[in-house]
Amino acid sequence: MLTTINITNTFMDMNRFNDRNALKHFYADKGIDGIELMLCGNQSISEKITCSDVIGIHLSFFPSWLDFWIGNRKALNREYGEEKIWREYYGGYEQTDLLKRWEQELEIAHCLNVKYVVFHVSESTLEECVTYRFRYTDEQVCFAAAEIINCLLKDKPYQFYFLAENLWWSGLTLTNPEVTQSFLDRIHYERKGIMLDTGHLIHTNNDIDTQEEALQYIRTVLQRNGELCRYIKGVHLNQSISGKYVKDIIAHPPKLALNYKDRLMQIYPHIFKIDYHKPFTADGVSDLIQEISPQFLTFELITNDNQEHEDALKQQLNALKRNGGFK
Repeated sequence: MLTTINITNTFMDMNRFNDRNALKHFYADKGIDGIELMLCGNQSISEKITCSDVIGIHLSFFPSWLDFWIGNRKALNREYGEEKIWREYYGGYEQTDLLKRWEQELEIAHCLNVKYVVFHVSESTLEECVTYRFRYTDEQVCFAAAEIINCLLKDKPYQFYFLAENLWWSGLTLTNPEVTQSFLDRIHYERKGIMLDTGHLIHTNNDIDTQEEALQYIRTVLQRNGELCRYIKGVHLNQSISGKYVKDIIAHPPKLALNYKDRLMQIYPHIFKIDYHKPFTADGVSDLIQEISPQFLTFELITNDNQEHEDALKQQLNALKRNGGFK
């Protein structure tokens, strides 16, 4: 099993390290093998990152993309306010315009010779993020995502795993094994699999109040998935116990701004109150990882600075080593 820390190519993350040696020491001194790099926007990869650092690439993502994919311009204008905004956001008018950004990132992953890439399979407009009244079903989102994945990978010489990540919005939630199986069956790529995000799976049950309840829920869902668990090649390990907050928001949704960019600025802090990515330290987490036996384990944490990240990693590693269950 290869272990990684999550990091982005944004200036905010890169400015935490003086040079490539500082970045290398940050993870290697803890016995961690490398990084999972999330590609954000059009920012280039810093010289502080070397090919040997990167084990996985997290592809960029659009929270809402299905209306564009199926050509529902009426819905796009309703979400973004005007055509000019969504055209800039997606890079054009056609499906091929949407694919270009991911195609470029896959080529970067190929050139870096990474072991895997991660791709979000979910769909939610900004309003749906707070109301949880989704227009598209899990099946509709998963099947459209499978179309995109097949377009991206067809006739490519890639050797990395292509791992679909679960979320709690419409799409791949992992709570319906039939949908998951059908989604995977539709992908025509041999090295396909799942990146299980433990925090995202917790968010599919808003009645969870403790880490211990979260751990039991994850076990229950995995048992329900049975043989499908063999597709879990990677784990994003983290937790956020935010069900009470979500239930309050659903009961009393905030009034959102009319302007798309203003509305987006309202949604960012809302998402981070749901999915704040803290260490998963409940007794039994180490056993869970051993049972899943992933090839890749990412300590996917959100922090404000390196000292905070050091502390969070220490908590996570200590929890995994408890009772000698994690080497």
